This record gives sequence, C-alpha cells and structure tokens, in this order.
Amino acid sequence: MDRFLSMKVFVRIIQLGSFTAVASEMNMTQSSISKRIAALEESLETKLIIRNSRKILLADVASNYYKQCIRILNELEIAENEIKENTLMPTGNLRMSLPDTFGRVFITPHLIEFKKKYPMINLDIDLLGRRVDLVNEGIDVAIRIGHLADSNLIARKIGSCERVLVASPQYLESHGTPQTLDDLKMHNCLCFTQRGEFNHWNFIYKKNKASITIHGSIKSSSGDVLKQSVVAGLGIAVLPQWLIDEDIQAGKLIPLLPEYSPVAFPIHAVYPQNHFVPLKVKCFIKHYNDIFFNNPIINKNSLKKPSIVFN
Repeated sequence: MDRFLSMKVFVRIIQLGSFTAVASEMNMTQSSISKRIAALEESLETKLIIRNSRKILLADVASNYYKQCIRILNELEIAENEIKENTLMPTGNLRMSLPDTFGRVFITPHLIEFKKKYPMINLDIDLLGRRVDLVNEGIDVAIRIGHLADSNLIARKIGSCERVLVASPQYLESHGTPQTLDDLKMHNCLCFTQRGEFNHWNFIYKKNKASITIHGSIKSSSGDVLKQSVVAGLGIAVLPQWLIDEDIQAGKLIPLLPEYSPVAFPIHAVYPQNHFVPLKVKCFIKHYNDIFFNNPIINKNSLKKPSIVFN
C-alpha cells in the first residue's frame, strides 16, 4: 500500500466531504478510493471515517491522526518542491481560482504564453467567479480583487483596479446627469453582490473619503452583466476602468462626477500559507506580475518595477 497516497486520499475525503469528489479530483475510481481507506483503517486497526446518509464525519479517535497526516503531507510537499526547484523545471498540477470577468480579460489570454514557458505545469482553471476556500478545495493560487480580510492566506499585490462612475448617454438623456454625490440617491445604481457592503459606494473627494448608500434594480457578481446593463441604459454603476475603457473611448459610457474618484481596489494573488511556496505558484505570480506592470490600466501609478519576494 502506498501509505502517502492513502493518507492524501483520507485527508481530501475529510476536506471535501465526498468520496466521489476525491475520486474525480485524483483521477481514480470511487471503488479504489474506498479500498484505500479500508486498507488504511485495517492497518491502523481503527475506524477513521464515519459515513451516514447525509455526510462524512471524522471519527473521534482519528482527529489527531488527521492533523498529523496534514503535517506529514505538507512536509513531503516541501521536500519534493525543493528538489523540483533545484532542477529549475516547475512541474505538477496548478489549480487556480479567478474572478470570472477579470480572468477572461487578463488571465486566460496569457495562459498560452505561460504554458509554452512552463510546459510541465498542468492547468486547472476555475472561472466561476465565486470566493473559494483554497485549503479545503485544494486551490494552489487565486486572484482576488478588493481589500482582503484577515486570513491564513499569503497575499502578493500584483496590480491595482482603478474604477470609474459611469452611465450611458441614453440613460443620462432620460434621467438627467447627477451633479452631486447625493444626487445618486435619485438614480438607479447597479452594483456588485460580491462586495461586503454591495450597496455602499466609497469615493475620494479632495483627499478625503466620501461615501453614499445607493439603491438599484440590478445586482450581479459579474462585471460583464453590469457593464452590459449600463451600456444598455439601465442605470449608473462603478465599474473597473480595465473593463470599460474602450466603451468610454467610443462614447458608449460617460464618466460622471469627475471630482469624486471611486476608491481603487488592490489586485492580489493569494495562496495557502506554508513553509515553502511551490515553484509553480512562484512562476504563475511572476508571469502575471510582469504582464500587469506593463499595463497602464492595471498599474497606472507604478514608478518602478515592483519586486515580488517570497519567503
């Protein structure tokens, strides 16, 4: 029995809560997953997993074993990654989670170049636009836009998301152009649902912070949906400049209240905290950090090339 593989199967079953999900993730049959757990339990002479009709539970006596398995597997990954890094040939599966619209515009177009540069890295890309639990879902790296909550993740800033308050000419002709921040209360303001306070917009006005609570008939987690709605004349929105720059240049969208600047959001690459950063993750972050630095919409205020330092 491959003890390390069996330990990994055991850990992922507890983390994902499903034999089927682990079988799919590890490209194994469900019966082989079950046999591995049965063999592991037999060798330890104890029950590790309790299954009922609704969920999978960790047996009480297996709690410490589960923690030790995670520690051992992490140490094994560190040792393996050190060997791989010494060969300067990053390998393995790279699972990434991306914001759907940002991923489509800025990440996926450069994956071909990334794959040519690192042919031994296999890519697994989640573009669902949801916030994932990196540890429990086995994600190696994620791109997140916005201010990060405290967590056990490591974050590397790779860009900045400048935002613009906009509406279409048709909307302004029908509903009038807001002249003050308070005027926005009288308009249909479309907003993101992924933000903690999605109906609260923050601005910088004469170096001071200003904010307003807004209301609208459309909310979405997708930048594409909000952009299409604003271009169609359905309301006003604060949208990323990288998403609407061409529409502004073409006259499809009009910037509003230029003296009020929506607070910019940082763009981070985040990954689970560990003693050793996998080389495949380092390569991914460096690749996109270099690309974003050369894009004035993403790094408008950069004066010199930022250095990404890994501990």
